Amino acid sequence: MTDNEKRGGRTVYKMLSQDLFMTNIHGDEIGVRQTEQWRSSSRQFTKDSDIIGRISEATVKKGENKLPSLEKSGFMVLRQSMWNAAPNEMSKRFVVKLFSDSGGWLGTIEEMIADEFAMSHAMGEPQLAFAVMTKENEVVTYIREMYRGSVSTEVYGFFLPGPNGTFEVFKIEGKRASAGDDFKVVLLSHDVEVAEIDSNFGDIGGEFIVKIKDEILAENEWFCRILQAFSIAIRYRIEMRERLKKGLNLWKKKGEGPPQHRYELSLLANPRKLTLKREEFEEV
Repeated sequence: MTDNEKRGGRTVYKMLSQDLFMTNIHGDEIGVRQTEQWRSSSRQFTKDSDIIGRISEATVKKGENKLPSLEKSGFMVLRQSMWNAAPNEMSKRFVVKLFSDSGGWLGTIEEMIADEFAMSHAMGEPQLAFAVMTKENEVVTYIREMYRGSVSTEVYGFFLPGPNGTFEVFKIEGKRASAGDDFKVVLLSHDVEVAEIDSNFGDIGGEFIVKIKDEILAENEWFCRILQAFSIAIRYRIEMRERLKKGLNLWKKKGEGPPQHRYELSLLANPRKLTLKREEFEEV
């Protein structure tokens, strides 16, 4: 398939399921020294990591058009020290990591608190922001919520760099006719839906399924991993938005802002030191 051929469509080429556990007792953590084993598999599995669910995948094989059954491919963890064990509500920060079945790190999604407050102050209402990192490369992808009017749905945007100085832009938009918190992903260059996220909330857990409906993007692990990570944030976003709203009011009334974690600040480091040659600095 070339870039000039039809993009998107109804066929689901890849499916990724993020199934959050209903309780904190589950097979991935049961057993003596299991946590230590995961930590030995990857330094990304920190001491405060709490396994919150499993991830499963299914991909259409070449020459076929039928999606096989989902197969478990890994698990996800929530950094408890930054969420449930945070000193106070205003100190909370959403950080979730994805791992393979063998314990290898796949990706991380982190809430960008300072970015959220800046956008929210400018827009006059809570706006969410996330940074996503994956094993595919060293590029950080930022997903930012855009302004929502009184009759509009939630809208987020992000872009991916491409070859030869190109890039692609994507919009994650809430479905108006949806009974739940479902989203569609639109590719700007072809103005077509290339993926969707189906949300099924439970009392505590829930399942969030990403369906890739574009043959080219189904083979792009970077793109798939970004949507996979974002789908988990859907489960927590209402709590994030409420905390952000309270924080804005508190800052205006008492001049007290939330702390900025050093890990968040590290994501703002000058990337040109890592990506540009010394002689290029005179040109920027």
